[in-house]
Amino acid sequence: MFTVRKANETDLSDVTNLSEMWVSECITYGLGANTEELLRNNIGDYFWVAEINLEIVGYITGSVHVSEGLAVIEQGEHYLEVDEVYVRPEYRSGNIGHVMVDKLLEAAESNGVTRSVVYSATKQWQEIIGFYEKHGFKMWFVQMYR
Repeated sequence: MFTVRKANETDLSDVTNLSEMWVSECITYGLGANTEELLRNNIGDYFWVAEINLEIVGYITGSVHVSEGLAVIEQGEHYLEVDEVYVRPEYRSGNIGHVMVDKLLEAAESNGVTRSVVYSATKQWQEIIGFYEKHGFKMWFVQMYR
């Protein structure tokens, strides 16, 4: 069983370690590891961790922005950007990521922010599309390279 709760100062070292683990997996283009200082700025409604037996096994961060006139969000409207979601590989089939996304979206909605976006540079894009579609996200655009 796992729990998902808001992150606090004492979680920063563990989350930094998870961030480094994510980078070492080489599953995301251009990803750099977080530092405790960078993560400290996220503490609040939009930074959550998942725990199993008091061990941090995943985290999610988000940030609220004001639209400058996106194709899908009108100018001046507040929206949540899902910044990072990571779960240790051995726990990825246990619904932890989904619960963390739900908590982040619920926190935003309780603050009056009902629109959300997510960008991903994952190399596992087929899986990530399905993951976010389960939370009501729709495709906005695709960018590819060669």
